[in-house]
Parts: sequence; structure tokens; C-alpha cells
Amino acid sequence: LVDNADGMGDLKAIFANDSKYKRLREMLTRYLNQHPKEKVVLFSYFRPTLRYLNRRLEADGITSIVLMGGQKTDKNEIIDQFQKNDGPSVLLSSEVASEGVDLQFSRLLVNYDLPWNPMKVEQRIGRIDRLGQKSPTITIWNLFYADTIDERIYTRLYERIGIFEQALGGLEAVLGDHIRKLTDDLLTGNLTPEQEESR
Repeated sequence: LVDNADGMGDLKAIFANDSKYKRLREMLTRYLNQHPKEKVVLFSYFRPTLRYLNRRLEADGITSIVLMGGQKTDKNEIIDQFQKNDGPSVLLSSEVASEGVDLQFSRLLVNYDLPWNPMKVEQRIGRIDRLGQKSPTITIWNLFYADTIDERIYTRLYERIGIFEQALGGLEAVLGDHIRKLTDDLLTGNLTPEQEESR
């Protein structure tokens, strides 16, 4: 089961050791058992990840459908199929659905990977947190591996962003350039973990 077509490497090793997927499967299984008619929206930035998740979820008995740019099927057709009562339970989407798509019939959103720009996360959340949302609450699951740069970004940026927003308002005008610079600095790989956390 070695498959490098999607650039993901040895799928046999990934299938055996992917603790992030195992956690997702556990959470989705429990949620869909409790709420079998619910629809779940999952965002991931990477196309190979979306195809991988589709393959794994289907093998584990969780119906899903992929929405990403460059598909032959129109995105509205995919969303219509997803929204049907007998349609797939999970929409696996790239950023193509983070703007201009109405998914307010869902009340659970999963960020399988987290953009480092909080405005991108806000755009994703805005797909379900909009007029027409019938649920009094929505739920957001953010998944990341412990002890990684993603965890540090989440802790430093996303958890503290609420205080900043309450005090100063919107973030894009203030943080847009800083997030781009931060991303460049952190992706170089030239910083120690202490320097990464400080940045």
C-alpha cells in the first residue's frame, strides 16, 4: 500500500501512525452517532490531505465528499449533494469554500489544519456562522499535533486574539502584514524552538 501519487509518501506507514486522523475519526464517530442527521464541514489547506481523508473516512464507514478547486463537478452541485438528507455526512473542503459559500445548515466545523492568519479561520467559520443558522451554538474543532509549531501558533495567536479583538476590533488591517512576515520567518527553519515561540 505504498502510494506516492498524492505526494504523501508511504501510505501504509501513515495509515498505521496517523494519530491526528485517529483522533478525528473518534470525534466524528461519536458526534455522528449522537447526531446522525448532522452535516460536518472540514477544512484543510492541502489537496492531498483532502483526498487522503476522503479515502480513510470512507474506509471507516463515514461518508464524505471533497470540494476543491479544479474539479470537474461544479461546487454548487457538490454542496447540493452534501446538503441532501441522504447525502454525505462530511464535506472535506479546501479554501475554495471559505468565501462565498453558504453552509449554515451545518453547526460543526473542523479545522484539520490551521492557517496562521486568523482572518482565514474567521472566513472558514463564517461559512456556518451566518444568517439562516438555526442552531443557537456552533462548534469549531481545531486539530493539531502537540509540541509542534502549529500548537505554539494556536496557543500564542488564536487563544489570545479574543482579548485583542475585544479591545481594538477587527484584525486584518492591523495584523495582515505582520502575519505574512511571521509566516516567512517561521517557515525558514532557521529559528530555534525558543526563537519560534518568541516570534
